[in-house]
This record gives sequence, C-alpha cells and structure tokens, in this order.
Amino acid sequence: MRPYGKLIVAAAIILAGVAAFAPAPNAGSEHFVIVNDNDYYEKSQGNNYGTVLRLDGTKQNPDLKQAASLATGEPSVTQESFTPTIQVIRQGSDVCIFLADSAGPQADTPNEITSFKYPSMSPVGSFSDSQVSSSELGIVIATHGDYLFAAYDGYQANSYPATWQIGSGCTLTLLQTYEIPYQVFSMAATPSGNALLVSYTGGGTLNGVDSFVIGSGGVLTETGPYGLLNAKAAWGLDITADSEMAIFTMQGFGPPYDDGETEINTFVINSDGSLGQQGNFGADGSLGTAYGGGWIRLSPNEQFLFVTDDATKVTTLNFSENPLNVTWSGCLTTLKVSNGEPTVAAGMIATANTAGTGTGIYVAENFDFSSVALLAINPATGCTTETPSSPFPLSDPNAGIWSLVAWPPRPF
Repeated sequence: MRPYGKLIVAAAIILAGVAAFAPAPNAGSEHFVIVNDNDYYEKSQGNNYGTVLRLDGTKQNPDLKQAASLATGEPSVTQESFTPTIQVIRQGSDVCIFLADSAGPQADTPNEITSFKYPSMSPVGSFSDSQVSSSELGIVIATHGDYLFAAYDGYQANSYPATWQIGSGCTLTLLQTYEIPYQVFSMAATPSGNALLVSYTGGGTLNGVDSFVIGSGGVLTETGPYGLLNAKAAWGLDITADSEMAIFTMQGFGPPYDDGETEINTFVINSDGSLGQQGNFGADGSLGTAYGGGWIRLSPNEQFLFVTDDATKVTTLNFSENPLNVTWSGCLTTLKVSNGEPTVAAGMIATANTAGTGTGIYVAENFDFSSVALLAINPATGCTTETPSSPFPLSDPNAGIWSLVAWPPRPF
C-alpha cells in the first residue's frame, strides 16, 4: 500500500456511522433504520440528506414510520455511488452518525463526511479531505473502535482511503490519506479489529479483494491484493463474528458480466490479518439465480446468508463456518411492487431485531420508486417473508436510496 505523500503513516480503522435516531440508545424496545436518500444517479437534485425510520406497529404486522431527517446542507453530486455511505456507532456516551457527501471534479463543494449526534440530530460538522479532489463514484465508509475509514472513489483508476479519528462530540480528525490502484466497492473491519477488508474493481482483470492489517496506532499494512476463484468481480462483503472468515458475493449486471447464477467466494482470515485459504461456491446454479447479486448479510446466529439482486429477489443460503459450507436453502423471495412501480432490490441489507415472530432484515429498494422492505426470517429455515405493510415508501419518492443501516446494530 502506498501512503499518499508518505511511505508509512499511522492510519485508523474506518469508522463510518449512520446514526439511528433513538429516544434512548440503550432502549432495547426501540429499533430504527437509516437510509442515505441522495446517493445514486442524482435522482433527487436537492441537498444530500438521510432519513430515519422507526420500527413500529405490532410483531405480527410491523411498520416503519419516518422519524427524522439528517440534512447535510450540501448538494448531492454523486453520480454512481453503489457503496456504503452511512453507518452508526456509539462513541463513549454519544451515538454518532456519519453521512458521506461525494464530489466530482467540477463540484462547488469538497468531499465531505457530515457528522450528527443523537439526540439533536443536527449536524456536528462537515469534514473534508483536501488531498482528494474528486469522488464522483462515491465515498465508501466503515467503522471500528475510535476510527473512521473512508475510501474516496473517482472515475480515475485509483482510490484514496483515508483514516479519521473520532473525537469527543462525534468530531473527526484526519490522520492519513493513502492511494491504491483500484476503486473500492465495499469495506469492513473485522469484529476483532485486526484487519480492514475491501472488495474492489479496476476494470478488466483488476478485480479482486484485499486486506490491510490494522497495527498499533491504526497503521495499515497491505497484505494483498488477492484474486478470485472462478469469478469476475467481488461486491458485497461480510465477516463472521469470530473474525476468521470473509464472505464476498460476486457482482454483475446481467450478461455478459453475470449469468444470473449466485456465486460466493470465501477467504480464511489469518491471525495476522492476511487472507488465507480460498473457497468458491455456486456459479453453477447450485445456489440459485441472482442477477447482479450484490449485497449480503449473515443472520445474527450465522446460520444463514441473505443475498439481494437486481431482479427484486432475496435468496437465503445456508451457511456453516466449521466445516465451511454454503448451500441454497431453496428459498427465493420476490419483493412486492412498491406503489405500483418496479423496484430494484440490489440495495444493502441490515439486520432488524424484531419482525414478525423472529428476527428480520431491511432491504433498500431503488428504481422508479424508493422504499425500504422489511422481511421476517423463519428461524428454522431462514426463509424470508415480506411483512404485510412492507414496502415502506419514503416521503421523497425519487430519493434514490442505496445505503442502509439499522440500530441497534447486529452483535458483530
């Protein structure tokens, strides 16, 4: 890894946080989902903002009510942000929210990450990296510990990961900016905090995954990159609770890039943060069909893996870490039509703690009409069923949501 302007520098763990608006962050009865409403193809031409929706209703028929807006006051200039742009994290006694505003080379405003703090939900401040001039493909963010990582992606071949330290009151201090020769799709730190993992694309054969060891003081040391087995490009990323296994979905947008067959690559995460033994599952129809299969999410008990795709489907896969095995459950849920308009279910997934009689997942829907779907999970089979009142449209139907996060967060 080449530090931007220096050979070796301290870097911090990427902490991106979208704040869930909660009357009391410790209140187990309160559940929220937050979306970034302006981060995909500039569907809405106003200022960038996030929307907080509170889980309401009954266990038999849960509902989502719009509870707050997170206004950055900055124009949305992102053109193609498919990436995680919001997150939530607890910092001491604060619950911090970080929402990314990307910028193109002709933008009047710089790349910024706007911070919010519960309960006021008003901006704490906006923080920019002066070493990065363009991020029109988006700013990928992730969080762990006291640090926030942000990968600034532009149309140029390179990306610029930056490490920020989260201070008191949810403020940010830039520690270091790096340069890497590819564009980051997805990024996450291991629950143990020993490594930062990414999936990336550089076009052609420059597609793969990478791992950065997180050392003392947040210093990042690249151990890859790593190629893919029988796959074209990695997209979604999840990591097991014990920080010993990384799971990537293979990305595509229909032929010739994707034949619609669900495909998974796995990597053992070594104790030193490097990636070890690699596995490949699917691509032969054995995991079902998921056109443009993009985002994945492990269930809280890690027995199931949920995959969204561009064809309004959610696939449930059976997952086992020891011994490693990924199989199709046979479950494929077609999401309901939203407001009479077609939807795309390839948005991110977050875990909901209550839906129906068990746990559930939220799915961001984005096409002609933006909404959030809520699916209940059958605890025995992992099969998902969309709740009766789902999907839940946003007040701005053209918001163009993609990023989504839930509070309280999954335990890992």
